[in-house]
Amino acid sequence: MTLDELTFEVRVSRRRKTIGIIVHRTGRLSLALPYRCPLTAVEAAVRKKLPWVRRKLAEMEHLGQLPEPRRYVDGETFPYLGRTYRLALVDRTGGRRAVPGERDSSGRADTVRLHRGRFELDRALAGDERSQMVAWYTARGRDWVEKRMAIFAPLVGAEPAVLSVRDLGRRWGSCSAKGKVSFHWQIMLFPPLIADYVIVHELAHLRELNHGKEYWRLVEAIIPDYRERRAWLAGNGHRHVV
Repeated sequence: MTLDELTFEVRVSRRRKTIGIIVHRTGRLSLALPYRCPLTAVEAAVRKKLPWVRRKLAEMEHLGQLPEPRRYVDGETFPYLGRTYRLALVDRTGGRRAVPGERDSSGRADTVRLHRGRFELDRALAGDERSQMVAWYTARGRDWVEKRMAIFAPLVGAEPAVLSVRDLGRRWGSCSAKGKVSFHWQIMLFPPLIADYVIVHELAHLRELNHGKEYWRLVEAIIPDYRERRAWLAGNGHRHVV
């Protein structure tokens, strides 16, 4: 959806009750809409928030927080758990056009894979490259976070009721009072030590739903150098984009 020269990605959910506007760290704009939300209501809500959206974008640009987007061409580099891998465009579907979200026999997306030290991306995607890369990072993120949870949850002394890896907009993680813990798929772009900090940060909220002294004592008991990791995240996290 484009309004006043600003383009928003639109996502519709049957569970959503309100209209949400997200300004991502990369400068991308998203709309989260309830199912069958009238277009007139969407436009009115967006127009009301346009000054806020433009202000956020201006602040990010002024602070140099709008990184250059990656290009989906041979040789471009993409990060994964602190390392970078070059991209190779290949014919994964035998020349036919790939279907976004298509799965192979193992249940994973068949259009992207990390193979022999490089990312292989189906050249037939033609415009769907980023969505397929995000799907790959999200699927890998779920597996990786679950393994790290098995290590850190006993140390924290709390287990999440629900775990998810998804797009959280400008947040790296979140924890609800009901024990639902979520992580942004982008933490898969960080070095493992930084991703571990984000995981422990949210797990600790299962015991302390604040950032008080007891909360930080708990985090420090598990990650003694959390201050250094937090500083790295604040200074470098926004630069890791796809």
